[in-house]
Amino acid sequence: MGFSAVKEKRNADAIPHLDLCLEENLPAEHKAFGLQLRASALADLKRWREAARDQQRSISLTKPTDVWAHVMLGAYLREDGRFTEALAALEAAKAFDEDGPGTGPGMAVYYHTGQTLQRAGRHREAIEAFTLGIPKQPDYGYAHFYRALSYEALGDRVQAKRDLFRVWQLRPKDGYEQNIADKLMEYGFEVKVRE
Repeated sequence: MGFSAVKEKRNADAIPHLDLCLEENLPAEHKAFGLQLRASALADLKRWREAARDQQRSISLTKPTDVWAHVMLGAYLREDGRFTEALAALEAAKAFDEDGPGTGPGMAVYYHTGQTLQRAGRHREAIEAFTLGIPKQPDYGYAHFYRALSYEALGDRVQAKRDLFRVWQLRPKDGYEQNIADKLMEYGFEVKVRE
């Protein structure tokens, strides 16, 4: 029931079921999966500290085989304001080939690293991280958007506008979230706001 509830985005309903499931004597890989599910449900409820705790416990039970366990841990820790720990988790993610054998870290690792550095006020390093990720997925507008914010924080409105122009070019069919639309309009771009 917990799995179904998470899948249906009924996260508050999922947690008690996952709590009961995790009390059982499960094999390590099943317990790790249950912890990841509960971490996801907790994160959707913005209970970042608990989500990070469950994600860390999951990683300690079974060695991750891809970047996502570490990327999600990094995201939960960042949202909890624990930037140093988040960066350590994201550094661990760099050991994986995100987009297939021999590819190394991909956009997810660099994007979340950039987000974390930006939130920590380390804008030059954030720009470097976003810049490393963009060639991996050049059409990912959020990387351009957040890199623009770091350029702007450093006083470089010319580079910020270049990145925002790219975001504007990538127009999603359903429009932009209000914060992105507001920033684009501030720089003179006409945009549709997501409803």
